Amino acid sequence: MELTKKERLSFVYQLRILEKLYPEDADHYAKNRTALEEGYTYHYDWMVEHLYDELSEEQCREVIDILDMFSEIAWGIEKLDEGDKLREHHMARFPGFDGNNETHLMAYVRYFVVDLDRFSILKHDEYPYFNSHCPMLDTYREMLARWRGLERQHNLGREQIAALLGD
Repeated sequence: MELTKKERLSFVYQLRILEKLYPEDADHYAKNRTALEEGYTYHYDWMVEHLYDELSEEQCREVIDILDMFSEIAWGIEKLDEGDKLREHHMARFPGFDGNNETHLMAYVRYFVVDLDRFSILKHDEYPYFNSHCPMLDTYREMLARWRGLERQHNLGREQIAALLGD
């Protein structure tokens, strides 16, 4: 990471404030401040290693579309007869994203569903992990293409749900 002297100075001032506000963490902030003051560029990245790479707006919208689709599937499944085998389909409940390969997408789902309290019909546990344990994005993209091809995307009937789930 590259920082101008002006940016470094601004961060130094902020770190001095944090040292005073949080005396229990003052040593940590002081070490970061020293790295900035002395220009130890190797250590700049250490200060932001807890920040994740960004998800683009397009990626966020795609995840929201997936959640919207699964929300409609869930509402449709709730209307099915209790004994309907489609209720037990492995994709009837939103599986989530792979925790190893789609981590940012999984974390965004958790943020959107749990923290923002949206798409509550997809929240099956008090604090769901939404870890599918296998890559799912390509599968969801295929499902989205079928969903977008439907005449209506709401109040799904059994046949529409079965087509979306690939049953």
